[in-house]
Formats: sequence, structure tokens, C-alpha cells
Amino acid sequence: MMNKGCCNCGPFRVNLIPQGLLKPLILRLLLQRPMHGFEIMEQIYERTNGMWRPAPAAVYPALSWLESKGYIEEIETDAQGQKGRRPFKITQKGREALGDFEKFRDEWLDGISRLKKIWF
Repeated sequence: MMNKGCCNCGPFRVNLIPQGLLKPLILRLLLQRPMHGFEIMEQIYERTNGMWRPAPAAVYPALSWLESKGYIEEIETDAQGQKGRRPFKITQKGREALGDFEKFRDEWLDGISRLKKIWF
């Protein structure tokens, strides 16, 4: 049975979401528009048709890391000070890093296609 990005298949627990995907996915979402953490979680949930909802314990540290490395930056809003409403936007450095990830993505998707041949 699938649940939250993994499958408990008999004695095996198979992660459907590759480790390390969250940070580049956040950058990809921020290409479209600035968002705060909760919006990012909701977007991922909606775009994966409910298959994956990353937890706050994963999203907020990822946002902090991306900000500390200069890939994203907080934007000033009139709502500043509201709990949990810190919108972020991608920086030029983040755009460049995402370009590197696009190369990996193509290789990763090709690998997934080869793995599918085993099952189908």
C-alpha cells in the first residue's frame, strides 16, 4: 500500500521519492512565484496528486539551507511577522543551480525508464 512517498511492499520499504529531491523541487516551484513553506508543501501535495506531502520538518530546514547558501531569499511583505509566513523567491544563484539539476534530471528519468523494463 502506498503512503506518503513510500511503498510497504511485503518485507520491503521502497521510497518512491529520491532522497535529495526536495531542495531542487523547492527551487523549481519558486521559479513560478514567491511562496512560503506551507504553500510549498501544498503545491507538492497537489502536483503529486496526493502521493507526497513533505513534512514541515523537511521543508523548513531545506528552506533555511537554501537561504543560507544564497539560492533563495526572503522577500519583504506587509504580512511580515505573521507566524510561518516568510515568502521566499529564487535568486540568480538558485537559477544557475537549478540548471545543473536539469542535467541530472534527464539522466535520472532515463534510469527510471530502464528500471520500468524489469516490471513491464
